[in-house]
Amino acid sequence: MHLRQLQHDQQHCLRVAAEALGEPVRALVLDEDVEQPLLTRLRRESRVGLDGGPVVVRFVDERRGHRLELGVDLFRLRVEGDTIRLAHVMAPRNWDATESCYEFWAVPRRHYRRFYRFARQLLRQRQRQAPPLLRAQELARLWSNTIGFLRHGGESLKRYGVPQKRGVLLLGEPGNGKTMACRWLRDQCNRFRLAWDVVTAEQFEAARGEGNAHALFQLDRPGVKLFDDVDLGVREGRGVGHSGPQSTLLCGLDGLDVHCGVVYLFTSNARMEDLDPAFRRPGRIDLVMHFPRPEAALRRRFIAEHWHADIATAINVERAVADTEGLSFAELDEVKKLLVLGFLENGRWDWHDAWESFVRGRNDGGSRRAIGFNCHESRGRACQAARLEM
Repeated sequence: MHLRQLQHDQQHCLRVAAEALGEPVRALVLDEDVEQPLLTRLRRESRVGLDGGPVVVRFVDERRGHRLELGVDLFRLRVEGDTIRLAHVMAPRNWDATESCYEFWAVPRRHYRRFYRFARQLLRQRQRQAPPLLRAQELARLWSNTIGFLRHGGESLKRYGVPQKRGVLLLGEPGNGKTMACRWLRDQCNRFRLAWDVVTAEQFEAARGEGNAHALFQLDRPGVKLFDDVDLGVREGRGVGHSGPQSTLLCGLDGLDVHCGVVYLFTSNARMEDLDPAFRRPGRIDLVMHFPRPEAALRRRFIAEHWHADIATAINVERAVADTEGLSFAELDEVKKLLVLGFLENGRWDWHDAWESFVRGRNDGGSRRAIGFNCHESRGRACQAARLEM
């Protein structure tokens, strides 16, 4: 779509919003971190169609059961003792164009500054994502190779002949903190006004099939680009040369032009020896961080920091730490769930009953393959008893 058509569509959508609110407006595109807490503070006035047309809703698997697909939602918001009216516009989209022309918020011009202050306050009040459960030196390495690296500034690095481009690979089986680390990095990007973008395996394959995968490696400002679970593109090939996904990934990382102001962050469940050496060479991957099953100190921290205080004070934490040797963070959460269910049913926190239920549930799966890459090194009875269906 040509720029002129985009501008025309945007102006038309703005006129629709202005007519719905009855006064001149300014357009806003809100990130999810702002939009979600905002929605809890809004009161809907009405819903109207576009240019006299019908309102279209989409039925979805969410709490409310539906969301606006085509039309304008009108809301009221109390800010600083006054009421501000807002419009949320959902217009017909052309999928070759940016969606922000067709889905945006509109605020009256006279209230724009007041609403901006309110939105900034929402971000400050939002609870910060807790750092991942890593040893202090590992957390420092993750920071310095991602957010810290980007904050040095491209010009400072360029002075010494260092491009502002870095590759970081997070390795480990599911449930041991990779997602926790990514959420923390996303929060840090928002805090320091860095870009954050995610490319899923499905998006990577779709873009590769359409011949425009190079766009997945670009950012419009310094930030982090996360490639989530791209095992197909990083596992070592068994034949001659590289597969299609591997070639696309390697070419995208290098390209004809040097990418600057970007940290490529990859997550994978593969083992290091299964990765393509061409992918993990320096210059493409500069830091590899392993997320093994948590040791005792991290399991103790997880119970203290991520479980409700009622649970942590009611059970023998040291016994729980000893029993759960060899378990992942995800499996620890499953044990917590059984504890809570037992409490809701019986009115008491019974670690023994919850733990036995967990062990029976894993044994009933029928698999005899132990959990984890290095499970044979664990000496706790959890690693001997607990099994996963692989």
